[in-house]
Amino acid sequence: MIFNKNGVSSLAIDEFRLHVPILDKRTDFELLVPDIENAEYELQKIIGKETFEKALATYAGPNGLGDNIVKHVQSAVANIAFRDYTVNNDLRHSLTGRKASVNPANEKQAWEFLIDKDNEGLNFKVQKSLNRLIDFLDTEKIVEWTSSTAYRIKHEVLLSDLHVFTQYYPIDNSLALFNQLLPIQMEMQRKHISPLLGKDLLSKMLAYQAGQNEGSSGAGYDGDQLGLLLDYAGPALALWTMATGIKRLSIKLLPEGLVQQFKSSVQSRNSSFPVKSSEKDMIIAGLIRDAQEATEMLENQLKIIVSTISVTVVVPVSTLADRNIDTNKYFSA
Repeated sequence: MIFNKNGVSSLAIDEFRLHVPILDKRTDFELLVPDIENAEYELQKIIGKETFEKALATYAGPNGLGDNIVKHVQSAVANIAFRDYTVNNDLRHSLTGRKASVNPANEKQAWEFLIDKDNEGLNFKVQKSLNRLIDFLDTEKIVEWTSSTAYRIKHEVLLSDLHVFTQYYPIDNSLALFNQLLPIQMEMQRKHISPLLGKDLLSKMLAYQAGQNEGSSGAGYDGDQLGLLLDYAGPALALWTMATGIKRLSIKLLPEGLVQQFKSSVQSRNSSFPVKSSEKDMIIAGLIRDAQEATEMLENQLKIIVSTISVTVVVPVSTLADRNIDTNKYFSA
């Protein structure tokens, strides 16, 4: 565990409260342990097991608490754990059911809208702490991070960083969500973009994307043409990624701004109500329709560009409706 290396609960609470000072200092640290362990598990899925273990090993050392990687990992773990602990701590669980834990002499039960606003704030702090951690790992080029699967995939997809991705689909500036979506983006690139562009053209676009500031281009395509194809491929890839990501990821893992957007798109009542499965399916279906349209536009633009260049370019040609009929229920022939 990234907290309580000395095994003294009172010191562990102080250590935890460095990152979540609003936690009551009288809290029993043992009550936080299950949420801390769950938070560590969740964080490892974002930054990789090796990166987390480096922070853990550094923490166990003589100067662990002063190391920046420890501070950033502890902050992320503490904010995730505190959010989850707070949700469960609103009620007291007893043999006769759940009851509100309020002292009637000097306390009042919080209104639901106040709890909702506080939950939004807690989720916002979680996203901020994750953003700071990932930005630190990127900036400092931590070896365990730069050799991770998530970091490698970043250099193999067209939407290779948060800024590029949010040009086509805003995700509340969440680096954590962007990194969680990277494997899905790679899958969608292989499934929907690569068959359309072909391996050679996709490689040229990736090379152009990586070196476009130096004016690089691919044989048979000039920089303007590759840039134009990226402008058409970007929306298609982002929409396919989001449609699949929303289907697979827990709503709890999405940034609060994005969740509120989904809620308001399907609900006329109070947006604090949870997103239902049927409403989630509506959102996914809408994203898939937009992704299909964007893919058709990319296909048409590719045909226009191919017709203007003098060299022979082999392009896999198939109509959109011919692809993935068996694997995607939203496609129709």
